[in-house]
Amino acid sequence: MLSEETRNSSEKDVLSDLFAGNHPRGDVIFAGTHCGSSHHQERADLPSQQQGMLHVLQNGTMRVLFEGREKVILDRPGVVLFGCPLPHDIETPEGGASMVCANLDFPDIGLSPAKLGLPEYLVLPFDELPGLGTITDQLFSESQGAQPGQRTAINLLVDLLLLMVLRHCQAKNLVRPGILAAMRDPRIARVVGELHQKPGENWSVERQAEIAGMSRASFAARFRDLLGTSPGDFLQTIRLDLALGLLRDGKRLQAVAGQVGYRSTTALARAIQQRHKVSPRELHADSSAENSAFQSAV
Repeated sequence: MLSEETRNSSEKDVLSDLFAGNHPRGDVIFAGTHCGSSHHQERADLPSQQQGMLHVLQNGTMRVLFEGREKVILDRPGVVLFGCPLPHDIETPEGGASMVCANLDFPDIGLSPAKLGLPEYLVLPFDELPGLGTITDQLFSESQGAQPGQRTAINLLVDLLLLMVLRHCQAKNLVRPGILAAMRDPRIARVVGELHQKPGENWSVERQAEIAGMSRASFAARFRDLLGTSPGDFLQTIRLDLALGLLRDGKRLQAVAGQVGYRSTTALARAIQQRHKVSPRELHADSSAENSAFQSAV
């Protein structure tokens, strides 16, 4: 049997472990007094599954309309989080409302809105999110000044605000099946943490169930209920995302295969092609071209 220390080692801070790699990043597109109406929709620079949006209201009233029909009114400080590029209009009264609007760029590997389990949209007044005053005060203070590095500071504050919102969504179960939902069950969180930390190991469902301290059948059912997929499919996603990143960095396919738990390079190449629609050879060629260009510049 596993010791309690071993069982608890990977559930301490799964979200931090995941954010340590590729994580969502904010890109502020408006900061100031918003008057009238503005339209927001899917952008052309990223695939739709990598896009989100965050509207932050400091004061005033904000109406959110979908296809011309009013859906949401936020009449006190708060945020509206979009987990997908749902077309919408923002309307504020003639007197205006103090707002920050930011695009959210999610990485193509790792933490996508779907993997996190974000809903299409979510309205969260700040009085339901205690402790955010310092962050939001600094966000709006930066947006009203003209200090060096202002844009970078605002974007970093949006990143921090998003993390706090995700933490709240996880704690209050305001999410769909995904990684955030899985973190509500310490047993499943242990396994999610272990899979991300050691994806190349031999992970049978029986071994995962042992780490969770559950029977195989109960574990598999609970895992699917919280994450919306099977333990095997979830593990494969982690492995293929990691493999894609390593190949982009110029690692050889043979070395990557061992690191992500594939005995056959052919099987790994086929799986990457099926999931990511790109071959390891193409990735390696792109990496070599980038390195050559860098060396030439130096």
